[in-house]
Amino acid sequence: MAVRTWDGNDATTPYDWSVSGNWLEGSVPVSTDDVVIPSGSAKITAGLNQSAVTLASLVFEDFDQDVGSSTGYLQIGVSGEVRFDLLGGQQFINLGSSSVSPIVNSSGGATSGQRALNVIGSALSTLVINGGSVGVALDAAQSATATTVKVLDGDVWLGENATVTTLYLTGGTVRQQCSTTTTELNGGSVRTVGTGTIGTLNVYGGTIQPESTGTITTANLYGGTINASASKASRTITTLNVLGQSSGSVMTDPDGVTISTLNLPTDRKFSLSVNP
Repeated sequence: MAVRTWDGNDATTPYDWSVSGNWLEGSVPVSTDDVVIPSGSAKITAGLNQSAVTLASLVFEDFDQDVGSSTGYLQIGVSGEVRFDLLGGQQFINLGSSSVSPIVNSSGGATSGQRALNVIGSALSTLVINGGSVGVALDAAQSATATTVKVLDGDVWLGENATVTTLYLTGGTVRQQCSTTTTELNGGSVRTVGTGTIGTLNVYGGTIQPESTGTITTANLYGGTINASASKASRTITTLNVLGQSSGSVMTDPDGVTISTLNLPTDRKFSLSVNP
């Protein structure tokens, strides 16, 4: 095990992960190495297929350059810490079958319809997003699987080929194009699009705007807002439960939304807002 620090300024072949001159220690990382991509280092645009390597850790420290592209991700395995502290650039990272829990603290910006940091992997455990512009499997040719996506802040897009068991928000903004077993809001906002389904929707705070044609099987409203009035697409909420001492609200449009079973509280009044 050794620490390898990216520099990217080899005299003849810069920007290539597989060239030893691009590493401060003079050696290309191998399995069990700890890799640091530091502030001030160069972009990474070649030698991107490192799928045979499983690092001990991969840490970006205030990095502000590009890594890979939408058609060529950096492919690398990691067994331990994966952390992104990014200040700019656009990064494309494929963690393969690594069962890891990446943490995103910040990112650069992105043009409309894109995200700055793009992550895929087939066995992600918990993806924690504390801030930044993050995409998961945005390209139709890419897929990703994550047990949990936890968003505390940031601007996140979950593509249609993402497989997510639980999406959990306390803040930030999420565009959910994929299906989830559970989506839970304690704050922030979610807009569903496409055809993705939600098994159980729990809303304690924040706002969800369901525009996907995929069914929400059970929606439990404890607080916050379910705004289903912003689209004319045909959608179904099989069961909507207004629970607890809910101070939440529901806005719906009968031209597009079918609520098969609506369970309202019996001990107090609750107003369901219907847009004509």
